[in-house]
Amino acid sequence: MPRLPFSVDTRFRTQHLSLAEITANLPQEHLQREVRPGKWTAFENAAHLAVFHPVYMQRFKRILEEDEPVFERYVWENDDLFAQYKNVRNAALLDVYRKDRESMIAFIDGLDEKALRRYGTHPVYGRFDMAQWIELFILHEAHHLFTIFQLVHTKSS
Repeated sequence: MPRLPFSVDTRFRTQHLSLAEITANLPQEHLQREVRPGKWTAFENAAHLAVFHPVYMQRFKRILEEDEPVFERYVWENDDLFAQYKNVRNAALLDVYRKDRESMIAFIDGLDEKALRRYGTHPVYGRFDMAQWIELFILHEAHHLFTIFQLVHTKSS
């Protein structure tokens, strides 16, 4: 996929591996600790990341099929898949996450230059071409990976 900037391509293909590196050897109970009252746990952040593969795949497909679609804002409270993923074990979540990323990479690898220049509009950040949507996806993922890293390394009080 050399049509994407090198850093975007590299992060898209490898950044997701960090989730297993951060969480795989930790007990489920540690991942589900409420470190910041009223905020998501490390595991809920991980479940959110897993949900975002299907969310973004749906957006990517709409960008290819529709003329500049405008997307609704994602609302996690209304997401049945998020509710489901919050109740699985970490090993199962990591497996889904890895498989969904592999499928997403294969999908993006199949796009030509024309497809990468198609546009969709984010409800907050505006109009992006497909390549920029991929960068938005990985930056969002990076934010949650950092949050997970912080949460699992925060000492209990």
